[in-house]
Amino acid sequence: MRRVVAEKDKSGPGKKSQESREEVSEMIENHLLTCFSWVFSSPHSRVEDRPEFLRLTSDVPHPMSNFVFRTRFPSEEVGAKIDEMIGFFRSKNLPATWLVGPSCKPVDIGSHLVSHGLAWEVDVGGMTIDLKAMNDNLPVPGNLTIKRVADKADMEQYLIPFGRGFEFPDIVVDGWRRMDSSHGFGKRLPRTNYVGLVNGAPVSCATLFKATHMAGVYCVATVPEMRRKGVATALIVNALREARDEGFEAGLLQAKAMGASVYRKIGFVDRPCKISWYVWSPPAQSERS
Repeated sequence: MRRVVAEKDKSGPGKKSQESREEVSEMIENHLLTCFSWVFSSPHSRVEDRPEFLRLTSDVPHPMSNFVFRTRFPSEEVGAKIDEMIGFFRSKNLPATWLVGPSCKPVDIGSHLVSHGLAWEVDVGGMTIDLKAMNDNLPVPGNLTIKRVADKADMEQYLIPFGRGFEFPDIVVDGWRRMDSSHGFGKRLPRTNYVGLVNGAPVSCATLFKATHMAGVYCVATVPEMRRKGVATALIVNALREARDEGFEAGLLQAKAMGASVYRKIGFVDRPCKISWYVWSPPAQSERS
């Protein structure tokens, strides 16, 4: 696998020049690709990193278990290339999610995806934070315990809010368990998972992934009955504080518009990095017959 690496934004995430905005936008997208590629580089999944695309696949028939990233198709061939990609997933009877970010070409590839039968799912925006200026004095629920996932037993606790918070079916949770756990849980890994427990019950989770000089926050989820109580915010602050203690100066994440205000309270600022998610599913059996 060719490693996906973005150049460090030498002007820092707080600068406003046009060049640095483009660099930061690219860095946010590449960080996401690097994180997902690392998780999928397991015995239970496959990473195909080619000049024209990055494709991540597993044996789980769910769109959140198979992905297409960073497509760079010539304008005159975009329709044929999309058909080829759909043909690949159709041959394996696997649904997939196709992410369109700043580096994708042509720039209007989203409209081509829709015309080829993919459904737009959501847009997320990139955000960055200066860890030295982070607001880490936000209120924390008094009965909250935050734990680093250090073994498979901890991972089972992490997966409870991961599954319930994202409303994933068991096959997705089990697939993520197999892929993520295959990398182990050592402190030297780029990934650290956290689980938040209230009165001993796992209610929230978050993942910190360190790459390209940035600490990225991923997989933030909370069980429905514990939302809007500051639990996930406390996990994010705790993870970023640990990254800062390790020498990281900046963090990033991708957020839906409805959740961005929570991250702004911590100190995240919006970046011009939109990543659109599109979903393709194989035809139903009755349609194929």
